[in-house]
Amino acid sequence: MNKSRWFLAHSKKDEDEDIDRWCAQLASHMTDDVWQAEVVAGRDDYKSRAAALGGWAAWCRDVAVGKSYTGGHLFHGIIVPVDSTQESLSVGKATAQLLEWFLDAKKHVFAWCPESESFKSITGLAAKESDDWTSWVTLTVAE
Repeated sequence: MNKSRWFLAHSKKDEDEDIDRWCAQLASHMTDDVWQAEVVAGRDDYKSRAAALGGWAAWCRDVAVGKSYTGGHLFHGIIVPVDSTQESLSVGKATAQLLEWFLDAKKHVFAWCPESESFKSITGLAAKESDDWTSWVTLTVAE
């Protein structure tokens, strides 16, 4: 069975139990007869690897383009939990940096609503005219 690894780009404000539930929910939803999915919370990956890589900037890049010890992708894509009731989807500056790296690497980039378990492909980021670090960019999604 093939294995795929996904990065969950949750907010710092999200509760640990929500993050753990989302990782399990996504891994179950994304596993099929061909692919076994593993979903890694940003919280956990940052704690285990960022210091050794040299901090935020190096870790941010490595999450998107890093390779595993076998030479494969460290992560096949990134998933951002969103609230589907929002008219426009936005993320903070830190998440936007991660998304930019994944988009540049031409990897899978998804917005995911935990309540409806629906996915939308993120195709780009549109800068906002604001200094609000928690709502830095608007997500452009494929319909």
